[in-house]
Amino acid sequence: MTSCLSNKSIVITGVSAPFAEDFRDCYSGAKNKTLAVNLDSLVSSNLTEAQAQINTSFSALDDQIDIFIIDTRAQEPFRRDAIWEIPLSEWDQRLTPMSCQRKMLVHAKLFLQHQFEVSKAKKSHEPQSGDGFSIVVLGYQDLFGDSLDQVISKLQGDVSRLHPGASVNFLDLSNSREASTQSIAAATAILVSAKPTRGIISLDSIASVKSTKNNNDGFVARNTQLCTSLTLHQKHPKVKIALSFDFDAVSAFLGTGDHPENNLADYSTGIFAGRVGANRILRMLQKHQIADKVTWFIPGHTMETFEPTVKEIIKSGAEIGLHGYSHEGAYQMTPTQERDVLVKCMEVCERLTGKRVRGYRAPMYQLRETTIELLRGFEFLYDSSLSHHDSQPYFTPSDPPIERVDFSKPASTWLRPTPLAATNARPVGHPLVEIPTGWNNEDMMALQYFPHLDNSHGHVDVRVVEQRWKDMFLWLWENADVDGGDGSFVFPILMHPDTSGMSHVIGMVDRFVGWLREWGDAVQFRTFESITQEWLEEQQKAECSID
Repeated sequence: MTSCLSNKSIVITGVSAPFAEDFRDCYSGAKNKTLAVNLDSLVSSNLTEAQAQINTSFSALDDQIDIFIIDTRAQEPFRRDAIWEIPLSEWDQRLTPMSCQRKMLVHAKLFLQHQFEVSKAKKSHEPQSGDGFSIVVLGYQDLFGDSLDQVISKLQGDVSRLHPGASVNFLDLSNSREASTQSIAAATAILVSAKPTRGIISLDSIASVKSTKNNNDGFVARNTQLCTSLTLHQKHPKVKIALSFDFDAVSAFLGTGDHPENNLADYSTGIFAGRVGANRILRMLQKHQIADKVTWFIPGHTMETFEPTVKEIIKSGAEIGLHGYSHEGAYQMTPTQERDVLVKCMEVCERLTGKRVRGYRAPMYQLRETTIELLRGFEFLYDSSLSHHDSQPYFTPSDPPIERVDFSKPASTWLRPTPLAATNARPVGHPLVEIPTGWNNEDMMALQYFPHLDNSHGHVDVRVVEQRWKDMFLWLWENADVDGGDGSFVFPILMHPDTSGMSHVIGMVDRFVGWLREWGDAVQFRTFESITQEWLEEQQKAECSID
């Protein structure tokens, strides 16, 4: 992508390294010239190390930094949460306007100190050519107090002493619903090129920015054209966040995870999930006001073994779906056993919830054709075990079993296609719906170690998984209209108390849920049942319109 920032050297400070990655993607020419530096944890504790990181950034960019972006969005307001819904513990963590300004100024000071040394080395007392560097602060104006305008004006005057073409601007994101990375990148491009004298500018009013160069009112129009691939106002697909939790606990080691060498240490991780991990997750969900907008798939063994914890989950208003009894895979059982297990789980679940269970997810996604027929026979609303699609609901197919190749027979016996039902074909009989899921949408295989399971890892950095999920979301955000028509899509994320309840993981989960909430009205956390009901209604309307 060619743009007005493609050849600029850019440093982004703050805690949002993923934002830097997204920013790089906006400017292909700047991919190798955009660095992210996390200074937030250092500015109040180790300024020497913070300065060292800035110096390293200058060295990596040959002492030429054109744009210095201070991302202060870790200091964020309470968004749309009602006052009475905010835990008092969160008020204690709020920063004062003075502390917010201090953190911003420390970032700027560290940059300007090195910039001053660079200027001296280049004989800064002589007239300097070029446009000069730009400092752009991203944040929420309300958090910085009434004196922010004076602070920015002071900075503007000071940087002009280093270079007459240098600029400082604060991009206010407070009331914007368009704060996507592309919108911010485009706004940054306008600020850097126009260098407006007005210090604080909201993202929503960026189009009104005038250039300080010769008072040219037409500059913004030309400048915006330089960024033809970027838009300040992105489309707003309605995203249904299908956040679910498979509460395996001890059952994980009884069915699909059974192994002759399983021992007390293995079972202990399941007990942790039942008594500690699930409660941590529940508190996190309550903090974000979404505990009643998620779905827990719980094995019958977990329901009966850790009943007090399960009752707390039910009390939170969450939807409860089935997940086997002892986490059995369909292929471990006879059809009769499979039916008996399903009936038992339905009875246990209905005893605890007082309502009919509507959803099912197969343990380890191990279901077969008999499973689908059982779910239809008991009139389940949906299943969530398959991945014919990754972001759109569809009718669960009634395909015959796929035959394996028998290499002991002549090749002619397997040289034929596999019969498959048409995409989203409405089945005969009960319309079971599939809400997609898959290995890339979950936490466990990457983040938890199982000694006797071949495909577990457990030592993957949580940021790798977090970034993968963000990459998935962002790609769907830009491309879902190809599949969904109107750009809407379902975003399924699957977690386990066994995994995401661990202390080194739950912080990432908390952060990721917060990141999703930052998309505002464009996203909705929804139970699987509500997603399915709405999708069926849409299908019914579409069929009626055809008739």
